[in-house]
Amino acid sequence: MTCPRHDFHIHTKYLGCANETMEVPEIIKVCEGLGVTTLAITDHLNTLDKLPLHAPIKTDIRNLDTEIEVYFGVELNFLGCDQGFAFSREIKEEYGFQLAIGGIHGTYLDEYDLKKIVDIQHRHHLKTCADPLVQVLVHPYWFGKGEFDRKGWPWFDSMAAVPEAYARELAQASKDTGTAIEINACANLTNRAYGEEYQKGYFDYLSILADEGATFCVGSDAHDIGRLEAITAAWDMVERLNLPEDRIWRPEGEPAAGRKP
Repeated sequence: MTCPRHDFHIHTKYLGCANETMEVPEIIKVCEGLGVTTLAITDHLNTLDKLPLHAPIKTDIRNLDTEIEVYFGVELNFLGCDQGFAFSREIKEEYGFQLAIGGIHGTYLDEYDLKKIVDIQHRHHLKTCADPLVQVLVHPYWFGKGEFDRKGWPWFDSMAAVPEAYARELAQASKDTGTAIEINACANLTNRAYGEEYQKGYFDYLSILADEGATFCVGSDAHDIGRLEAITAAWDMVERLNLPEDRIWRPEGEPAAGRKP
């Protein structure tokens, strides 16, 4: 099959995570050239004080003239280990967010313990799936290399420490809750910090999720305009996994801009 040309994980300059190249109109222009048909702008909401920074994103989307279906979303991060997200139904309605993607973005540990690192990740993956306000679990088993380097830890460059049972349990959570598991192009598939061993193990990990019936989402996770093209790696992965189109998630409802579904 051919993967639907979606990208549901894109950042902008407004939250300070992506660089100044990530202007909404320029994002759309590049995505049009790549053949993207449906996308979501999903900048970070780590703490409530950042909420006002999402308002200009919504304005930029409304001012677009494009054939691409564009949704206004948000990416959530846990407030702390085993805590919740800075998000609620009231916030979603007040700001008009059409979707939420989210997940764990750190280890939450001060001392190196590989088993604990993996266990904490898995626990938060399941917690994300259990949240009814979150549609997509982002970049499972992505880690920021900077955190490992600062702490002097061995780099997480292999999926060998992740039990197969964890993949199967996550796939079941995906089926039970309808939460999509993200195939992330920049964080996982084309991240230069990861070597061949990690990439082979990651394909095997995704294959288990696929065999168990999980639903997937594709996203570039681009923070620079030149990285939007990485989405093609996620599309290629969908084809390698031989996933049917009905297992590739997309938002419900009408887009905030662009053609109507």
